Amino acid sequence: MPSAPSRLCGATQKLQESHILPGLVFRWMKETSATGYLRCGRQPNLRVQDGLKLHLLCAGCEQRFNEWETQFAKQIFHPMTQGKAESACYASWLLLFCASVSWRVLVYFMDGKHLDHVPAALRPSVEHAEVTWREFLLGNRPRPQPHEQHILPLALGALESYTQSEMPTNINRYLFRYPDMEVASDERDAFTYAKLGPFIILGFIAMPRPKQWVGTMVNVQGGTLGLRQCMMPRQFWDFISGRADRAATLKEQISDRQTAKIAETYKANLVRTAQSDTMRVMRQDVQLFGGRAFTRK
Repeated sequence: MPSAPSRLCGATQKLQESHILPGLVFRWMKETSATGYLRCGRQPNLRVQDGLKLHLLCAGCEQRFNEWETQFAKQIFHPMTQGKAESACYASWLLLFCASVSWRVLVYFMDGKHLDHVPAALRPSVEHAEVTWREFLLGNRPRPQPHEQHILPLALGALESYTQSEMPTNINRYLFRYPDMEVASDERDAFTYAKLGPFIILGFIAMPRPKQWVGTMVNVQGGTLGLRQCMMPRQFWDFISGRADRAATLKEQISDRQTAKIAETYKANLVRTAQSDTMRVMRQDVQLFGGRAFTRK
């Protein structure tokens, strides 16, 4: 790879292959899956070993991000996903970690020209969010406001009931296992959406009603992360349902040949399969929906 400017600091150096969604998510998914393999994104017939990576950052910027990711993994992600903690204290590193994820997602969509769905009136806010998060990550801005960072820790338990009339029947599998990212927008609101397995990080681009979000904002001074005190708008759960439907649609594209290969892998290691998180969340959807857990609705 020839030298090029780092997308974060601008220094011309040999660029690293940088994860868009943090690598810890994909390592965890493989370790806790029934097969030890990944099938992510828009090509579900391909088994992959890792998440999306691009030549994005120099070694120094990559190391900066890795330090915050390590803190998140040790103090929040693994304790919560392993059921060892229902809440976690955090310091200033969590806001930096969340901003680094939101910034990478936004840059991926900006540089790839995947923002046609964002109204023209919100495009200046997109540009402003990218600059604000970049300056904050480089230490040139004390906080990322007005482009707040919010986090939802979903790792604390299964969805056991619902009130929506058309809840996706793969909802637990989506909430707790599926990696996902998007720049979401309507006529007034826009945010980055980064789903790290059972954690959701939101970066507000244009959110005129931020007070609808309670207990989710990451504070610059630090704080305590938990799920019980979190509240968010109903429209956001509609968005999540739509993403779960999208994940189900992609899964339906898996060929008969690949489906048979997955079944063979299950049978080859029945103990791993039975004890895996893959089977745990599948059982949760079966308890919630019965046989409909294997259909779209």
